[in-house]
Amino acid sequence: METFKIDLFKSEYKTDFPRFISLSTEECLMLVDGLLKKYEFSNIDSLIKLLYSDKELLLSINACEEFKLTDTLNSLKVNPLTNVYVNWHRFNDIDILNTADIDKYFFDLWYPSSDDIDIFDESLDWIISIRHDGCVSFLKHG
Repeated sequence: METFKIDLFKSEYKTDFPRFISLSTEECLMLVDGLLKKYEFSNIDSLIKLLYSDKELLLSINACEEFKLTDTLNSLKVNPLTNVYVNWHRFNDIDILNTADIDKYFFDLWYPSSDDIDIFDESLDWIISIRHDGCVSFLKHG
């Protein structure tokens, strides 16, 4: 998690930033390996290309307009686990956050025009990607 986001959050809400865990490089690599095996890709670039292609785009959803993660996942018939992974960049900078915290503070975590993020849980059964322009794509295993 970028320090400036934590500082802005503390300044605005006068409370601690929601609890999160940053994965180590080794943990990120293990997670990437799991994703590649699950979705049958040989490298992370192929997965990223699919996630941000128009093929998986959800045209009716724009994250810039009152986006709620749980509502979006419910509409896609996905019941996320309590905690989710948030990938900030090429699957080498990943944090674990509480799903309810992301839902509540989404616009304090994701910054339009600068952040491309991917959110998924430990099941690796689904990935929702939110581009810097608000376009949302969704990939589900099986």
